[in-house]
Amino acid sequence: MNSLDIKINEIKSNLMNENIKAIRKSKLKVIKSEDIKNIRLEDRNLLEEYNYYVKLLKKIKKYINKNKDLLTILNVENDKIGKIIYIVVTINIKEISIGIPIELRIITGDTNDTYMDCTYYKIKDESRLYINDFKSTRPNQGYGGILLKNLDNIVNEANKYLRIYKFKDIKIIEGHLVANKNIISESDLKDMYAKYGFEIDSKNNMKRKVYNIN
Repeated sequence: MNSLDIKINEIKSNLMNENIKAIRKSKLKVIKSEDIKNIRLEDRNLLEEYNYYVKLLKKIKKYINKNKDLLTILNVENDKIGKIIYIVVTINIKEISIGIPIELRIITGDTNDTYMDCTYYKIKDESRLYINDFKSTRPNQGYGGILLKNLDNIVNEANKYLRIYKFKDIKIIEGHLVANKNIISESDLKDMYAKYGFEIDSKNNMKRKVYNIN
């Protein structure tokens, strides 16, 4: 299994270094589950890790190719058990109606994506990011918290791109809190938003400032 271990490290290196050229060129395939069952546990764990990163690589490649005409920001993170995940931000400058669509998404190798659908808009001389929808299809994995924890960094990266097109910096993030009770209770969702700096009023409108604007 040494060659597989080397391949895993190579994939992880390309992911950690955001090597888009290598990601786009990748033609690796997952190893089928029936081929994993009859091997020893140590090797099975290695094969499962390999499959995770091949799937992650494929999903990132697909997402980048699908959104090649949009401004795309990539950020590498680790989940709570240390696996590499990607935070991907797309800004659709070409589609301006009420505001500019901005999507934040966590891509992993073994779950459906967690995403935040947002709109950049202006009120007088102030620019804001409005959270239209925020969904995590697999609860208790910490992905929602990872997005909220990284909001300042994400918005500051987005602001750098927006400045190129003469748009003002986002300084406020806001939205309306709606809990999917099959995934998280309203009380727990309020606690999570509050943990990451949001103020929530009696009508579940929420708002927070963007910090460390640079």
